[in-house]
Amino acid sequence: MNVAGVILSTGPESRISHSGRSSRPRTEVLARAALDATLAEVVVVVADQKRAELLPEGVTILLDEGGSQASALRCAVDWCMREGHEAIVCTTIDRQAPGLDIALTPDTWRALALSTLGPLVVATKYGRHCEIFRVDADIWPALPLDGVVARALDSKIELLRELEIVDPLAEKAPDPAPITPKLFQDDEVSALDMQKVRDLLGREPSGAFAVVVRDGAGDPVVIRNAPFLFDGTPMPTRYWLVGRREQEAVGRLESSGGVRLLESLFDPALIEATHARYASERDALIDASHIGPRPTGGVGGTRRGLKCLHAHLAWYLAGGGDPVGRHVAHLLADELNGSVASIDCGTNSTRLLVLDRDGSVLEREMTITRLGQGVDTTKVLADDAIERTLETLRRYREILDRHGVVRVRATTTSAARDATNREQLFGGAKTILGVDLELLAGEEEGRLSYLGATAGLEGTSDPWLVVDVGGGSTEFIAGSTATTQENNDVASLNIGCVRVTERFLHSDPPTRAELETARSAVKKMIEDLQVQMPGLCVPDRCIGVAGTLATLATRSQGLLTYEGAKTHGTGVSREFVDAELARLSRMTVTELRQLPGIDPARADVIVGGVLVVQQVLELFGFKELMYSETDILDGVAMSLLRS
Repeated sequence: MNVAGVILSTGPESRISHSGRSSRPRTEVLARAALDATLAEVVVVVADQKRAELLPEGVTILLDEGGSQASALRCAVDWCMREGHEAIVCTTIDRQAPGLDIALTPDTWRALALSTLGPLVVATKYGRHCEIFRVDADIWPALPLDGVVARALDSKIELLRELEIVDPLAEKAPDPAPITPKLFQDDEVSALDMQKVRDLLGREPSGAFAVVVRDGAGDPVVIRNAPFLFDGTPMPTRYWLVGRREQEAVGRLESSGGVRLLESLFDPALIEATHARYASERDALIDASHIGPRPTGGVGGTRRGLKCLHAHLAWYLAGGGDPVGRHVAHLLADELNGSVASIDCGTNSTRLLVLDRDGSVLEREMTITRLGQGVDTTKVLADDAIERTLETLRRYREILDRHGVVRVRATTTSAARDATNREQLFGGAKTILGVDLELLAGEEEGRLSYLGATAGLEGTSDPWLVVDVGGGSTEFIAGSTATTQENNDVASLNIGCVRVTERFLHSDPPTRAELETARSAVKKMIEDLQVQMPGLCVPDRCIGVAGTLATLATRSQGLLTYEGAKTHGTGVSREFVDAELARLSRMTVTELRQLPGIDPARADVIVGGVLVVQQVLELFGFKELMYSETDILDGVAMSLLRS
C-alpha cells in the first residue's frame, strides 16, 4: 500500500537527543525516523523556511504560513491526495510524556504503515494514546480540519482503532488483553492495598484491579478494573472511585443537582464521544476470541447522557482526560487532594509546572511564544502572538488532563498589563483551561517569585535580593527567607529582555551606540528605584531567576543545553556576565542561534536580557548571583498546595 509519512512542524521547536536534551531539532529526528521506515514519501510541513534548512535530504518540504496544526494537516492531505498516496502516518512536533515518545523510532512508523486494523489507527504505549496515527485516504475528506490533530481523531471516534507499540528491547512487554486476575500483574496489588480496597468497598473485590490513583497518605482513590469479574460477569466500569473523601464530595454534588448542571454545560455530542472513547479503551482489553456477554455502555456503563459523576471523576483523576470529570474536579477543587499546576503566560515564554500532592515535580515545560511581540510600541497583543500562546495552552491542557490536575492557577504579567485587547487572550485562555487568566500586578508577581526562588532556603535569616528578569519587566524583591511575603520590599521595572531589545537594539548585531543607549536607560531606571526603595539595597546576596539567567547559568557551566539539575543553585559571576555581554553583543542572531547553551528561540533577545543582568550586578554591587530554577511558577504552585 502506498503510505506517506507526514510531520506537522508547527509551533515551537524543541531539541532532543538520546538523553532527552540536545542540539538536534525534533523535526529533524522525526524526519530521519520516518525516512528509515522506508515509506513511499516523507512530507514535512513547516511554517518557516528557516526550519526547512536543517532537514535531511529525501524529504518533501511544504511551506504553510497558516502556522497551526489544522492548516498544516490540510496542506499535507491536499498534497498526498494529488500524489496518489492511499494513507498517511502523521505526527506533530509536540513534546510527549516520558516513555511515550514512540514517533522517534522507525519501527513505529513502519508498524502503522503496515496496519490493517481500520481506516483510522492511533499508536498506543501501555494503553495510552501517543501523538502518531494513520489515516486512510477514504476518510480524508471527512476529517474536520478545523482544530488541532486530537480533535480530528475525536471526531471519528467510532472508526478509531488502537495499535499497541511494543518495545522489542523491553524485558517484558505489557500484556495487552488478558481478562483474568493477571490483568494487572505489572501493578500487582499488595496485601495492604487489597485490605484497604476491601474496607472502602465494604466487601471482597469481585474482580482483578490495580490502584492507579492514591491520596497523600498512599491510600487508594481510584482503581482500574478488568473488563470481566472473576465469575465472568461483564464489568462496564473501567475506573472506580473508591476514596471515601472523594466519594462523599461527589455525592454532595450529585444530590445538589450536579448531574443536571453538567448536562446543561456540555454538548451532547461531546458526552457521546467521551462514552465512546471510554468504551474503546475498555473493550480493547477483551480477547478477540471471546464469546459471550461483553461490557456495554460508556463511562460507568452509561449509554447516553450523564449518570454517574463518580465514574467521570475517577477517569479524569486517572489521566483519562474526561471533560466531565475535569469539570467535576474544578467544582470540587477545594475538597480534593491531588496534583496542582501553575501556568505563566509571560512576555517571552509560556510555562507550565505540575506538582504532585507531595510537592514533587511531575512536569516542567517552557515554550517561547513571544506574547509581548511589539506590545511596547503598539499597546496591542498581536493576533499571531495570541494564537501561539493559545496553541501552547491547548497542549498544556492535555498535560493537565494526563495528570488529573485538580487545581490550576494561570497568570500573565507585563505584556498583558500593557495591552488594550487583552480580553481576546483572556477569553481564549478561559475556554481552554477552564480558569480565569489572572493579571498579576508587578508587586504580586514579585512576591510569588520570591516565594518560589527561596523555597529551599528555609531556616536562614540571611537577606536576599531576588531578581526575576522576564520578557517585559524585571521584578526586584528584597527580604529574608524568614520574613513573611507581605514584609518584603517589592518593585517592578519595565526592562525585560524583549522590551529592551525592541526599544533600543534594532541592529543585528546591535551597534555600540544602541548598546550604550540601552545601558544608560536601564541604569537610570535602576538607580531611581534604589533611591525610591532603599530597602532593596539591604541584602548582600542575590538570586536570579527566569530564562536569561538560565541561559547564563547553562553557559557558565559549559553545558551544551539547559539542565536544571546541573544549573540550579550554581553561581554566575559578574566577571562572566561582563564577558558574555561583550561576546554576545558582537554576534548576529544567526550566529547566536548556533552557540551552545542558547535556546534558538531566545537568541534574538538574549543580549537585551544579559544587559539587564549586568546592570543589576554592577549597580547593586554583587560579585555574583545564584541561579534558581524555581521561580514564580513554583511560587504559584506551592500556594495552591498550601491552600
